[in-house]
Amino acid sequence: MIAILMLLLLSLGDMIFESCGSAAIGFLCIPLLPPILTRKIWEEKLNVRLSLYHLIPTSFGTFIFPVFGATFGGPSLDEYSYWLLLIPFAALGGVFWSLPFAGWNYYKSSRNSE
Repeated sequence: MIAILMLLLLSLGDMIFESCGSAAIGFLCIPLLPPILTRKIWEEKLNVRLSLYHLIPTSFGTFIFPVFGATFGGPSLDEYSYWLLLIPFAALGGVFWSLPFAGWNYYKSSRNSE
């Protein structure tokens, strides 16, 4: 969903990003939306309160490195098959960037149980 929103914003071009400030706000809102929604959904459905200290850096790491790296090195906007690969790239990036937090929580919980 975020990749589709990003492509929509980029395709609208000058209409959305008339100033540098609106572009900065747009690029800050895109990575901040998934952690907030993830926390809210997990609280409602599973009664688990996730830490935004873990979710926000994971979201920014996923957005900046794999998605921007693939976007900047990618072909023109006409090749949709390439742009659809951004979604799995972002998912793999999310797994990669969340592993340190998961490992730290596992280590901390195993120490506390002893």
